[in-house]
Amino acid sequence: MMSQGVGLIVLAGILGGSVLAPIKIMRQWRFEKSWAIYSVWAYLIMPWLVALLTIPHLLSVYPQVSARTMLICAVCGVGWGTAVVLYGIAVNIIGLSLTTAILYGASIAVGSLAPLIISHRDRLFAPQGLRIVLADAGIIVGVLLCTWAGKVRDGVPPVPDLESARPVAQGTFLRGLIAAALGAVLSSLFNIALAYGGEFNRIAIAQGASPLNAANAQWAFTVTFGYLPNIALTLATFTRKRYWNELPRGPMSHWLWPVLMGAMFIGGTALYGSGAGRLGTFGPVLGWPIYMSMSILAGVFWGYLAQEWKSAPRRAFAWLASGIFVQVGFISLLGVLGR
Repeated sequence: MMSQGVGLIVLAGILGGSVLAPIKIMRQWRFEKSWAIYSVWAYLIMPWLVALLTIPHLLSVYPQVSARTMLICAVCGVGWGTAVVLYGIAVNIIGLSLTTAILYGASIAVGSLAPLIISHRDRLFAPQGLRIVLADAGIIVGVLLCTWAGKVRDGVPPVPDLESARPVAQGTFLRGLIAAALGAVLSSLFNIALAYGGEFNRIAIAQGASPLNAANAQWAFTVTFGYLPNIALTLATFTRKRYWNELPRGPMSHWLWPVLMGAMFIGGTALYGSGAGRLGTFGPVLGWPIYMSMSILAGVFWGYLAQEWKSAPRRAFAWLASGIFVQVGFISLLGVLGR
């Protein structure tokens, strides 16, 4: 059961870290349009489609869930959706590999510590809990190394940005860093929703759902609230910049890529929920660092293939590699300590 859970979470992390990679080849669309179409599929259509296909009598699950659980998961969904928006903004400014390293790495510390406090508070100041806190601190060191790598990279003369086909000015780094940092804190709410949302799973299983798919009922609910910040930003941006007349335009491939991206997102989300459930009561504490570790590696891999660091000094890439190495090392340690 443990090995199956870890395997599912590894696959989930690879999918999660690959979701935004297709945006780099959708060059005939503005970034705002690509994000808008993607978010409809990822945060509205796909979650409910998967939940309807895998949870018997899905709509009858929600009236049985307590108001407290519903409220917590809804609030977590809105906060996480805000983090998703910030993630997209940061990717557009400072690149996929750097954003993934900063946002995902920092969110590991919060995302793994919060379930420990919520579900295992008695162990927080025990030797095991203190070691987990120290491992989280090590992850933050890795995040700071990645941040410095981005600063070194943006210290060179501006080069064409492969994601938006426009110059990258040095001043944009700070905005991208702030977006990634805020997103890191808010993105951990996704894992907190899992820690609080076991009631959804129990009801879904009681109605005949497979334990492997039971978390899909919660994800559909939580992710729908996560869509609210996305649709709000889309409506405001398209109206302010007058993009509505551009919406129907574009090659057919650009309309198909968001479908794949949405499928990868909900696929990774569903696999993470299933894998964490197979790790027992420490599932969110153990599963989150594994999931984020694989997402970091996948994001850096795609960013490297897109040549985001091609014109950067070698020392910038060396700082990035050291930051990734430190993060992955402490993430692995965190997984062991959470047992």
